[in-house]
Amino acid sequence: MAGIQLSGLVSGLDTASIIDQLMSIERTPRTKITLDQSATTKRQSLLQDISTKLTALKTANDDLKSSLTWLDTQSVESGDSTKLTITRTGGAPPGGYDVSITQLATAERATYDWQDLAADGPLQILNKDGTPRASIDLKAGATVDDAVAAINASTDTNVYAVNVNGDLVLAAKSTGDGSGFSVTGAGAETERVAGLNAKLTINGATVERQTNTITDALPGVTLTLKGKTSGTNTIGVTVGTPGPDKDAITQKAQSFITAYNALVTATRADLDEKRVPGATTSTDIQRGTLFGDSGLSSMLTSFRSAISAPIAGLTGLTSLADLGISTGAANTGTTVNQDAVDGKLTLDTAKLSAALDSNPLGVRKLLGGLSGTDGFSQAFSAVIAPLQGTGGILDSRITAATKDLSDIKDRLDTFDARMDTKQAMYQKQFTALETALQKSQTVGTSLASYISSMSA
Repeated sequence: MAGIQLSGLVSGLDTASIIDQLMSIERTPRTKITLDQSATTKRQSLLQDISTKLTALKTANDDLKSSLTWLDTQSVESGDSTKLTITRTGGAPPGGYDVSITQLATAERATYDWQDLAADGPLQILNKDGTPRASIDLKAGATVDDAVAAINASTDTNVYAVNVNGDLVLAAKSTGDGSGFSVTGAGAETERVAGLNAKLTINGATVERQTNTITDALPGVTLTLKGKTSGTNTIGVTVGTPGPDKDAITQKAQSFITAYNALVTATRADLDEKRVPGATTSTDIQRGTLFGDSGLSSMLTSFRSAISAPIAGLTGLTSLADLGISTGAANTGTTVNQDAVDGKLTLDTAKLSAALDSNPLGVRKLLGGLSGTDGFSQAFSAVIAPLQGTGGILDSRITAATKDLSDIKDRLDTFDARMDTKQAMYQKQFTALETALQKSQTVGTSLASYISSMSA
């Protein structure tokens, strides 16, 4: 603070300490404001956490009715995955197929007796028909390792190069009888192994391809050849009938349950945490911020009702419990199942799987995945809608808390400015007091000196 501060030099008083004590008393109301700030910040944070979990629940609920969740799939199996693997890439004709593999596709390979170059020169790689493919410039004295490095560094050669006991060995990057190549400038060719096509039969029909990965022999299926069959042996391939992807649907149901339970856990913890009576610290004032909150209690109640309610207009499978989704038993013998009491969900995967096997369309209708039929997902969306998202109840409460924090900050700024003014006033008053006392002492000293001189 600018200005003269004599700090009791004349009066002998510790004016700085006195001012500090006076200001401490003046600032007492600030503690209440900062406690309000802590409580409001905590309330905002808890509401934001619940809002985030509610958004995750909405996403999981929407996935239950998503058309992507209900895309048909088919099982595909190979009788011997060591020789043949099979992958579904689209809709495939259901049924069984007998596959025999008589030849695997191989890449052309050539070996050259490498001699270190006597002069600069190119190593030319040609296509099977003799047309140029790539030219590798090499310097005089280039070794087989130099050639290997240069060939492998080029993106145009379409061959792999290796040093085998001082010989240059090249192998085509592609397979089949079209993978041939020739080389000039690499020394004498000492061996060549021609590339071969893959050959197999499917239910007696001959198939020949240049690669071991065959995508067009069976519609919607990719065959990967790994080994040859012997004699008249065949490998059985089975393509199942189209149907819902049970694993995907189960995963979506579990994701919904996980998101739901996370929201219930967080909300229930906030509702059950009790306040600290007469709290005087920031930590204590933040406890129980949402204790018994009626809005959040109502949210959990509405969710629990929606979970257990049957879906109007459906027959057979009408509620989530029919799919194995429930809170479970509240009591198991003499033990209370607290998760069930709190309303958390569990999934009986065996029951859901059985329902998908016996009535897949009914499961789809119930969960809301059939266009034109409202199921659970649509009903639950109607419950979530007023709460979640911009303008929803939680968003409005978070916005209100944000405004409260802004107002509290303004109050603190105003209070602190007033305290600065008050402290300056006290310092000015005590400085004036010290100045007056100093003047009084000066006058007294002068008067005493005058009286003394008159007496003399």
